[in-house]
Amino acid sequence: MRTLWILILFWLPALAQPLPEALKKAQEIPAVLNARLEAEAKAKDLARTLEDPLRTPLSELQARQALALAEARLKRALAQAESDIAAAYAQALEAGLQVRLAEKALAVAELALKAAEVRVKGGGATSLDLLEAQNRVLEARKNLEAAKRGENAARASLENLVGPWKPEPVALPPLPEEGLVEQLLEEHADLLQLRQSLELLRFQRGLLDESFAARKDIEALEDQIKTLEVSLGNLERSLRVGLKARYDQLAPLLEGAKAAEEAYRAAKERYAAEERRFKAGLVSQLGLRQQELALFQAELALAQARHAYLKAYYGLLASR
Repeated sequence: MRTLWILILFWLPALAQPLPEALKKAQEIPAVLNARLEAEAKAKDLARTLEDPLRTPLSELQARQALALAEARLKRALAQAESDIAAAYAQALEAGLQVRLAEKALAVAELALKAAEVRVKGGGATSLDLLEAQNRVLEARKNLEAAKRGENAARASLENLVGPWKPEPVALPPLPEEGLVEQLLEEHADLLQLRQSLELLRFQRGLLDESFAARKDIEALEDQIKTLEVSLGNLERSLRVGLKARYDQLAPLLEGAKAAEEAYRAAKERYAAEERRFKAGLVSQLGLRQQELALFQAELALAQARHAYLKAYYGLLASR
């Protein structure tokens, strides 16, 4: 899927895009390593089976099925690991932006407090106004401390998956084709296991002959086949509905990211205009800093909108 990536500019387009490199670390996740070892073991078992001159069609079928299932579980483990990394990466990046926003909010609150103190001395504000400004500073400090704790936790979660890593703005993958739902169903490990069980039962039924097997044994096997066919159909329908619902969420999320990008662009223009007005003496330093805070808020909203799509995208790929 990485070959499908296209560049959608973030707010700092000059920065590198290291998420694809972080995703490569999925190969080193323990669950993926274990799944790969299992697949390699099943491949060796199949090779030994095929070399056995006394092998039966049944033993060969079972060996081929075991390898196919192990490979499907490896794909699932890898996709889940990539989804976990993408989510942790996005969370770490957002946590860093939360800290920047909290720092700016504290700076604005402290500046507003100084302004309140000046107004109180000049008789332009009451002691209640001053108290409220002091409380806003205290609240801003608490928010900054909480944001820093959140950033530390998010960085630790990411490091646990990929090692030390400084997250940077990412490129969004394009909206996948609708055929992805059918592809994920085809590769779904649980469905594959049921299909294989059904294939095995049908194979075993083909080995039975009424001349040599009791009718009750044949009917019991046929009943198992019918039951499994129903279970397979029910599971496939349920999974298709769930996967389609998750797929249908992607387009609105991508549109939301584009809308947030427009909002961020507008916030940048408003801040630039406010900066020109400040230089012209038309607004106060506090007014300029408040507009800068709004810009930081739009930046965080953009990251959250983009990451919502990113996590939904990789979460869908992991549903196999």
